[in-house]
Amino acid sequence: MAKFVTNQNIEIDLEIASLGERILAFFIDAIIIFFVLLAFSAALSNLDLEGWMALILAIPFMFYSFLFEYFGSGQSLGKRAMNIKVVKLDGTTPTIGSYLLRWLFRLIDIYVMYGGVSVISIIVTQNGQRIGDLAAGTIVIKVRDVDVQAVVKNPTKSDHVVTFPVVKQLNDQQIELMKKALEMRRQGFNAEGVASIAEKIKGKFQIETDLPDVKFLYTVIADYEHIANQEFGA
Repeated sequence: MAKFVTNQNIEIDLEIASLGERILAFFIDAIIIFFVLLAFSAALSNLDLEGWMALILAIPFMFYSFLFEYFGSGQSLGKRAMNIKVVKLDGTTPTIGSYLLRWLFRLIDIYVMYGGVSVISIIVTQNGQRIGDLAAGTIVIKVRDVDVQAVVKNPTKSDHVVTFPVVKQLNDQQIELMKKALEMRRQGFNAEGVASIAEKIKGKFQIETDLPDVKFLYTVIADYEHIANQEFGA
């Protein structure tokens, strides 16, 4: 487990994926690509295409990891099978540039010394990063299943009953911070951050409640947005 600090100054715990899990994910992806290419080659052989045309059609396979990680929220098929994913150092989703950068460095990480560079880098770096991760500011973490109860699905509905009227003293930036912390908690990254924010809100307004931290913050957000909508005639 490693501790990181988000841009909102929230400390989170992320469990770094092990070297073995990453290697297995790589081999799963490699096997998938091999069999798909095999089927693809068989199909092309029946079309009697020129060699350069077949090469062009095969180009998307070169971008396999980049495309799957970008459109799969940090997970290729192999990573999904191993329940690991790519995230930024603060636990957020990488940008397309980050995914592309770590993909470009695969040439060094994986194909130089038959993956030896990647293995050494993952072992010696504090957060288990290969060179591509260091360049892109990413890490590979374990995905933790989080059971978050469904609460306040429509926080601004007209019949909402305000539980904590005092939260109208908060501001939009503070509410946005709560939403981001809850979203990270939903993804399994930020239980401590949510608890810390909940404690600060309770202390600031001297609120006593038996609500769990997650539901408490959702209720605060719902109350704030309902009060704001009432004041502005929404």
